[in-house]
Amino acid sequence: MRKIGKIIGCCLIAVSLLAFTACSGLDRLSENLKDGAEQLSNALITPYQSFEGSRTSDNDFFRATYDASVTGFNGQDILVADTDLKENECREIVIRYQLDSLDGNCQLLYISSDLEEQVLFESASGSVAVQLQAGANYIGITGTDFSGTIQITVE
Repeated sequence: MRKIGKIIGCCLIAVSLLAFTACSGLDRLSENLKDGAEQLSNALITPYQSFEGSRTSDNDFFRATYDASVTGFNGQDILVADTDLKENECREIVIRYQLDSLDGNCQLLYISSDLEEQVLFESASGSVAVQLQAGANYIGITGTDFSGTIQITVE
């Protein structure tokens, strides 16, 4: 009877240790995913800012439209992203933009697969061609107390 009690006790200890290890591992995984999502993509303009307008994005074809009036935009917004572009899928995209600033600064950024940031424009209007690289590619805007209108088309 004592042997059965010891075996059951050992089993309970083993199950408890496994459960604790699995839970802490899941917590770490959850935190890592949350941190990664916050760092790479702020899919909507954050709630404390005034945003009026529309936006669309199609990550599969790396297309997006952004037509908005913003007040106090202070942060980053990812317009379109592709995190798994294959070597044979690399292509050039064209971005048309118009930026009318009332206050602050706004930039359009291209973030390549090696996480290098390239400023594509800071003001006015025009178009720019970008050669996408294999791996992860991101097109986003960043603002510093920006108020005004932003119109962007990524094709």
